Amino acid sequence: IFSAASVSINSASTVVYDGTDQNIKNWAYGNLVINGNGTKSVTGDATTPTVCNNLTVNNTGNILSIPENKALTVQSTLSNNAGVDGISVESSLSGDGSLISYTSNVDATVNRYLTGTCWHYISSPIDGAPLSLFNTNNFMWWDASMDWAGTGDYNPWQGYTGTNLLNAHGYAYYYYETTIPFQGKINVDDYTVTLYMYNSGDLDFQGWNMIGNPYTSVLDWDAAVSGGAVPSGAEDAIYYFDDDDGSGSQANYRYYVPSSGGTYGIGTGDANGKIPVGQGFFIKTNTDNVNLILNKSYRTHAVQEFYKSPLNDFLKVQISGSKSDETIARIIENSTFGFDPNFDARKLFPANENFPQIYIIGTDLKKTAINSLPEIKPNTIIQLGIFAQEGDYSINLKDYNFDRYDVYLVDNETVSYVNLNTEECYQFHHSGEYDNERFYLTFQSQTSGVTDNLSNNITVYPNPTSQFIKFANHSNTEFESIKIHSANGKVCYLNTQAKSVNKIDLSQFSNGVYFLEIKLSDGNTYRNRIILNK
Repeated sequence: IFSAASVSINSASTVVYDGTDQNIKNWAYGNLVINGNGTKSVTGDATTPTVCNNLTVNNTGNILSIPENKALTVQSTLSNNAGVDGISVESSLSGDGSLISYTSNVDATVNRYLTGTCWHYISSPIDGAPLSLFNTNNFMWWDASMDWAGTGDYNPWQGYTGTNLLNAHGYAYYYYETTIPFQGKINVDDYTVTLYMYNSGDLDFQGWNMIGNPYTSVLDWDAAVSGGAVPSGAEDAIYYFDDDDGSGSQANYRYYVPSSGGTYGIGTGDANGKIPVGQGFFIKTNTDNVNLILNKSYRTHAVQEFYKSPLNDFLKVQISGSKSDETIARIIENSTFGFDPNFDARKLFPANENFPQIYIIGTDLKKTAINSLPEIKPNTIIQLGIFAQEGDYSINLKDYNFDRYDVYLVDNETVSYVNLNTEECYQFHHSGEYDNERFYLTFQSQTSGVTDNLSNNITVYPNPTSQFIKFANHSNTEFESIKIHSANGKVCYLNTQAKSVNKIDLSQFSNGVYFLEIKLSDGNTYRNRIILNK
């Protein structure tokens, strides 16, 4: 009887699960054999997956299940004698199961949960999935030979008429909430996708190719780029489409620029470099007929979360109305003030013009969602562009790590400016359509961590912080209340009996910029910006 949570078993030994429904212990197995009937469920997760050298699934009616957020790695031979139902990789709203194997021609069912009713970018995790799995009236492929004007021009979308889906290609599918059971031979090989560019017209609108994750696990885009998957002439950024509710009212693009050459990866919204099972995405090439190669070594069980590594010298600026959008600027050595194919992401515009858009305009006048700059210093200017229908909007600093500078938003139309480090947001009225000249960001050196006439009497430290903030009150008045709210206005902490408070734990807060407000018994109010970076 084993009592340890994790057990390593001799690589030549054999462990047999022979019964009905069972949980497979999270051990490192030699030879693992699944017999009997019922469901045998993997219990290892993405951080500590269940691992075995060889795995055999026997008996029709026997199911090896890899539940949501669980993971299995088979390092040598995987044998499934129970047909497509013998191995099942699960998927639901709570997450996806993950399987990494190296054996070809293995049958399995790989499930792909889709929220509904909305458009999804999808890809097949099995070899040549049949088109009959889908409602063909709403199943589209992207014709890279056509021009994409970047303003909701859907002409390149064509109805797909092939019998089977192509491996490592992406498709668009509109359907209600469902789970698609991909049944067949799981993809475990290296895959080559030819990228095309139609060399005519505006080259910024050419060369967009839709590809997809062909595997039964996450595809690590950072590993793919560092491993040389992206050919010379193609750009490193990837582009997702997020249609939250199917009405188009929540539809917007998400962008991710991978880590490369010692840089860090960064994305807008919840986009990151961990591409889920069955996920399609866009990539752009500036050279026709070049090959992108997805190697099996780029697979990972990594959890699909927003980046957690420390990020330096970056900011996210958000525009908000009834919906919101964001753009990112960051400092990267060897980048330029124009568009950099390896460091930046171009700006794409969704078809729904009710969605406000914000972007950075480089010195070459290209619009970017993520823009890398070689340096930031006092009076550096970052030109912003916006697109929105007529109405009232706000711009705020959503996230930030330029500790040496205050960030100012300048409005050329009203001849006004605001310090985004200390103010929640800047509110304005927009007359509609594109405006590429009204707003810009500029920078000034910080002289202290606080910004009002109480700064000599109240000290907040450490700031930036990774866990908590402390207070030193040198004034002659007491604290009455303390409030902390996020950049979007959500109150995250409120204490109306704050007389004895000298420390606040922020460990449950997400990374980002927060605004502190302390009301004093003499009627004064102290305000400050807090940066949390765990």
